[in-house]
Amino acid sequence: MSKHDKQEMIVRHKLFDRICHWFIVAAGLVTFLTGFSFFYPSFQWMGAIAGTPQLAQFVHPVAGLMMCLPLMLMLVRYYKHNKWEKHDLAWMLAIKDVMFENEDKIPPIGHYNPGQKVLFRAFVLTSITLTVTGLIMWQPYFAPYFSATVVGWAIVLHAISALIMLIFVMVHFWMATWVEGSVTGMLYGKVSKAWCRKHHPVMLDEHSDVEKH
Repeated sequence: MSKHDKQEMIVRHKLFDRICHWFIVAAGLVTFLTGFSFFYPSFQWMGAIAGTPQLAQFVHPVAGLMMCLPLMLMLVRYYKHNKWEKHDLAWMLAIKDVMFENEDKIPPIGHYNPGQKVLFRAFVLTSITLTVTGLIMWQPYFAPYFSATVVGWAIVLHAISALIMLIFVMVHFWMATWVEGSVTGMLYGKVSKAWCRKHHPVMLDEHSDVEKH
């Protein structure tokens, strides 16, 4: 691998997507802290981020929309990179080599690996569910238009979806920190060609094809 290849940078995340991502992180932090303070009595102290329990009740649904709506917009923008491709199955079958970083045995992948594509689908489903159920149970604006049974089911689904999303957020954080350079790419938008060649070689090939044309 040449020195030039190590130094030359290519765009992985555009500025709009990076701003959107970190905005979602900030809104999500407020949303999860205030949300857990409602559902679990022993976590009431988390609502202190809003100041008072009353303010937390007001802040939570607003922060939730500020998290989910940009997230869904970002997911739409990332859809083209998250389609299943023919080499994804081979990557998943080689998951042991992926975990132990046996790079010579790992099939080449594109912009995102299959694990990231699973996360993508989980975020799509949970963000839609959280938004719909959150609106149904939002007092005093929307909840009065639904029966107590509907609101009750919305609360249950909302809590389950929130837990599922939290689990996938932690997996996302682990994956991002596990692969050195991923967080830097989301901070500054660019990664080196050497990084791409190592972790996402098909993405680099596609980038080279675009440059040629």
